[in-house]
Amino acid sequence: MSVTPEPQQTIALVVRHNTAGIDEPVQAIVDFLQDAGYRVVFEQETAEHVQVAGVAAMTVEQIGEHCGTAIVVGGDGTMLGIGRQLARYRVPLIGINQGRLGFMTDIPIDRMLPALGEILSGKAYAEERSLLEARVVRAGVEIHCSVAVNDVVVARGSGAGMAELRVTVDGTFMYNQRSDGLIVSTPTGSTAYALSAGGPLLHPSLGGIV
Repeated sequence: MSVTPEPQQTIALVVRHNTAGIDEPVQAIVDFLQDAGYRVVFEQETAEHVQVAGVAAMTVEQIGEHCGTAIVVGGDGTMLGIGRQLARYRVPLIGINQGRLGFMTDIPIDRMLPALGEILSGKAYAEERSLLEARVVRAGVEIHCSVAVNDVVVARGSGAGMAELRVTVDGTFMYNQRSDGLIVSTPTGSTAYALSAGGPLLHPSLGGIV
């Protein structure tokens, strides 16, 4: 008779695709977690690119239902992608930076095992980030809905002219504008695309929107 582990005993690994030299660090993480008594699984797309014996694969939905934590090895793009997908399940994410500078994947790979030990033993606190939900409605019909960790961008597309935009907040008119587009950003996203367009920086703990 098999016993399904409790959620906090199962940890998912999400690894950036096509990253040179990633197999050795991933194997070290797997060994570390298994030695500590955790069950380790790979996110399904990760399992197609990283081969480690004895590690099962799960879909994002299965990770949301069965895993207490997800460890992301890669960069901020990898963190943002899986964060959007796991947001509704409220699975905590731990980011390990592989390669370039990471704002959210901020644990350096040469310190990953001591850091993981501290986090999993309770010597850390969880930081919550706000999300945006965007819906596209055309002729009264919703044609798309998604969540964003960083920002939602309304752009003119491939057209040569400016876009005519009317902005309201909670039904209250704010302004009309003619521009290339409009960026609506969370505090997390205020350091990304919105910053390059001249927007302000917001601390992640703030409930504001740029």
